[in-house]
Amino acid sequence: MDTIRDGYYFMFEIGWFIDLLIPTIVRVKDNDIYLVGSKPCEAKNLKPCCIPSGGAAEVKKLSTDDAAVKAFKTIDSLVPVNDLDNLADELKKSLENREIHDKYLNTKARMQREATVERIINDYQILSGIE
Repeated sequence: MDTIRDGYYFMFEIGWFIDLLIPTIVRVKDNDIYLVGSKPCEAKNLKPCCIPSGGAAEVKKLSTDDAAVKAFKTIDSLVPVNDLDNLADELKKSLENREIHDKYLNTKARMQREATVERIINDYQILSGIE
């Protein structure tokens, strides 16, 4: 597997091994994938009603060589985030991309699990604090 460049990506394929909503934002650093887990909440303004587990202690780290990452072809689903100052537009472009939509958001359940801008921004703030 080629090394992927350090940076931020939307990730669309996570498999069953991590409890995340898709897409999620991840940070690739030194050939590791950092992501923030999610859990249900009662907050009415967040749809699909999830929030990050909270704090940098909840950041998960996966090697790009992890067997589960390879099995689910997670790396293949990474879409670079080019404008970190405008995550809302970046997310919108990815979600409107027909190829991405057909491949990763192709069922009713998947479409209901699409990310919210608020969650993506919050996750980015947590991930940007990783040294």
